[in-house]
Amino acid sequence: MLKLVKYENDSKKLLTSNKYDFESLIHHQYLIDEYLKSHRIRNHSTRTINKNQMFFKSWFKDHGSDSRPLFIWEAMEPGIGPQRIANYGQYLIDMDISSKTIRNYIGMLQGLFSFVLSRPYILKDNKPIRITEVYNRIEQPVSEYEIPVHAYDSESKGIPIDPENIYDFLKVIRDHYLNSGRYPHLNARNYAMIVMATETGLRADEIINLDIKRDLFFESKKIQTRQGKSKRGSGKRSRVTLFPPLARDTIKYYLKFHRPHIGGANDTSRLFISRSGKIVAYSQIHLFLRKMIEISNKNDVPIADHFTVHWFRRIFATRFIERYPDQLETLAMLLGHSGLQTVHSYIRHSAAWKNVKIQEILEKVEFNDNSMEL
Repeated sequence: MLKLVKYENDSKKLLTSNKYDFESLIHHQYLIDEYLKSHRIRNHSTRTINKNQMFFKSWFKDHGSDSRPLFIWEAMEPGIGPQRIANYGQYLIDMDISSKTIRNYIGMLQGLFSFVLSRPYILKDNKPIRITEVYNRIEQPVSEYEIPVHAYDSESKGIPIDPENIYDFLKVIRDHYLNSGRYPHLNARNYAMIVMATETGLRADEIINLDIKRDLFFESKKIQTRQGKSKRGSGKRSRVTLFPPLARDTIKYYLKFHRPHIGGANDTSRLFISRSGKIVAYSQIHLFLRKMIEISNKNDVPIADHFTVHWFRRIFATRFIERYPDQLETLAMLLGHSGLQTVHSYIRHSAAWKNVKIQEILEKVEFNDNSMEL
């Protein structure tokens, strides 16, 4: 609490005493709206746009006064702007926020400020005019020194579930989750989504946007996503990945016995739909996954608390490369990665798997006084 009070006091000390009118608020919002518009032009997901919008609204309000938010040009003022970002980063560290989240927060600010520097104009009397002509000089207040080095925060926590136990988890869900609660058809939908994540390596955004008619190829045993990420945030890119037997059978059963009973099923060809026939909210996946983890832990298939839906993608990568160790480039293609370095970070062998491999090597090694020969 004391850290929060000190941070708020430090933030208010940096707030300029300039008097702004309602037009300034319009200029501030115009810059944010233009940046969000650039996300739409680049075909970024609605979730990404909404996340940025909500964060900016909160951040500029929190760093302003009781009567107005902090304005973008104030946040980018030379000298003061970098100091404010440094204070913000230190505050996040003091509050024990994860490095990944800090990167996310400061990265969103960096993106906005870079956009404003590339288009430093506001509309005054419906004509574009430079920000510096009306307010103050601006610079990028976020440097590489304010952003934590990229690392998986869960690394120190270990693997939340042995990849070899993932089918034990799915069995527990079938036995103890599918028919629980008031909405068995939605439970079946949730289970089908988890199977898809496990068997295909698709991201959550890719799964919730799958289309029955356009993306499922049962005969050729392939599945398509048209929501895949492109490098450098250039929008969505389609790709094809595996559609294994368990995923195919699960989806067929879901389509025949469960999806028809979900509201609005006849009005859309989207594979997974909400109770009202709309797209399943990203946050909803995490809610039902938490319930599944709770059930799994109660039924002797332990899963650590830091398990998230993205771990299914890592488990897919790990199981694939353990079975096909010479197919790293194929794995990169299936995951939609252009470089092998990123793929390596997804592979998380369990301690048991590593021990087996080490033992296999030791059994083949012949020691002598000067060398180790395989």
